[in-house]
Amino acid sequence: MTDATLTFDGLPPLTGMVETGGDYLRFRTSPSLSMEDLDGLRDGVVVMDGASEDVVLESAHPRHPTPGLEDGPDELELTLRRIQPAAKG
Repeated sequence: MTDATLTFDGLPPLTGMVETGGDYLRFRTSPSLSMEDLDGLRDGVVVMDGASEDVVLESAHPRHPTPGLEDGPDELELTLRRIQPAAKG
């Protein structure tokens, strides 16, 4: 996972860790936002490794470590879909 910042209009930037895979990103951050705060959010920008990408919020849910298997704090996990630039022609 890589350090990243996620920004949506109307919210302060979220910092966390991102894992990439194909067209999707899994972004984990502290659960400072409620699910209601995320209602209506769609388009965002994630910055990782010095590059920015436009993304769409697909889903969000709380994530709790599995006792005995994982250590760490509760997190908010966001699934983001990468937006491919429109073909120029």
